[in-house]
Amino acid sequence: MVLGKATEQALRGLIYIAAQPRGEPVLSREIADYLGVPVQCITKLMRNLAKRGFLESVKGRGGGFVLLPAAETLNIIDVAEAVEGHPLSPHCVLGLKVCADETACPLHRQWSVLRRQEIDWLRTQTICEMAKMCFSGMQVA
Repeated sequence: MVLGKATEQALRGLIYIAAQPRGEPVLSREIADYLGVPVQCITKLMRNLAKRGFLESVKGRGGGFVLLPAAETLNIIDVAEAVEGHPLSPHCVLGLKVCADETACPLHRQWSVLRRQEIDWLRTQTICEMAKMCFSGMQVA
């Protein structure tokens, strides 16, 4: 599966926030600097994730974004669906517009099995576990 750029940035931003001390707000500017992307893009993404209940947006001096406790179990699929606004839809590996069980391309059945395995695996990859792997020397929520 290929994730969109916004989903990749959202995942990396969430992982970075999860690696920070629990409850300490992280500025959009800090996330943007870490990711090497414009601060406006990250701010928009993080605000969207806050509206979805993944983050708390703390306003004012000392503000920023904080990972909500319920979001610690978020996985890659949860984030992808929140950012892209729809459940991940299957695509034909050969690029056919109509490819379903009834009108299957030659690779449909094998590809369906692999895609299901991929989605199942992505559901096991949580933000906090990825943060622990990426930032092993830091205390992670």
